[in-house]
Amino acid sequence: MTDFRSDTVTKPSKMMLEAITKANVGDDEYSEDPEVNELQDYCANLFGMDAGLFVTSGQMGNQIAISILTNPGDEVICSDGAHILNYEKSATAQLSGVQIRQIDSDKGMFSTTSIDQALSESEYHLPSISLLSWENTHLSSGGSILDHDSFISVSKYIKEKGLNIHIDGARVWHSILAQRTNPKEIGEVVDSLTFCFSKGLGAPVGSMLLGSKDFISRARNIRKVRGGGMRQVGILAAAAKYALDTRDKLLEDHVKAEKVASFIQDMDDSSIEKVIYMGTNMVFIYFHTKENAESFVKSLDDAKIRVGIFKPKIVRIVTHLDIGKKDLDKLFSFLSNK
Repeated sequence: MTDFRSDTVTKPSKMMLEAITKANVGDDEYSEDPEVNELQDYCANLFGMDAGLFVTSGQMGNQIAISILTNPGDEVICSDGAHILNYEKSATAQLSGVQIRQIDSDKGMFSTTSIDQALSESEYHLPSISLLSWENTHLSSGGSILDHDSFISVSKYIKEKGLNIHIDGARVWHSILAQRTNPKEIGEVVDSLTFCFSKGLGAPVGSMLLGSKDFISRARNIRKVRGGGMRQVGILAAAAKYALDTRDKLLEDHVKAEKVASFIQDMDDSSIEKVIYMGTNMVFIYFHTKENAESFVKSLDDAKIRVGIFKPKIVRIVTHLDIGKKDLDKLFSFLSNK
């Protein structure tokens, strides 16, 4: 089975498994796991931030950050279709007692006008806005990359307005590598940041949460409360470090996805309305009807090729490190004969 559903389906490579077997571990609840400590310091240094905390998932990192950077009854503003709103089981309400509001954005990019509009609406009867959450890359718009210079400029404006800033950077390395930007410039303008090792980077488990020393100290306590304290977790940190050290391979996924998008765009298929490719590792196929999308997925599944339904009429194809030339040829051969 060739699996294009997500970049979370990857299996550890032989080199990654070797790194795991060589891990020097300790008890991370005592902050005594060398692999974890090294990974946290390494990631913090990459972004020019004070400290890091290895957490089980991007959602855990996002939700810990929201708990620290808001107070119960506050409001978090985010882009339309943001992961923290649509894919985290209303965790902000359950865990932090805050609500989320989408504001206008262009493929995840806020303008100063949209910020001002949101703040002007936060009056006596409405919650106080304490946090803005970016998402980069922006999933719901097709995995689009936030323009780096605009992100920096608007983030500085947001800080001038007195808001905290978190970035859900689950796939932020796709953006950093594609634009050849310095991650330290991101760290300078945000209060907290998460990124995932278990998405395109290819590790089996884990995400990194970054912030100030005080922020991470509080985050460690919240992680414990939420059952995220771990022991000899260095075996996972070793896999994460290997994945991060080989991060340039993400650009190969962009090339694969572009080939998929171009091939499908050139197909003469009347059931397809449009194909969206935003420069990273995702291709979104918009069908005219829900039935068209379901039929497409079913026919591929019968050919032992898995793709995912993103929304009723939208199919998502995601490239990753386990997708090679043979897998692409298999997909193209099927589509040619469909």
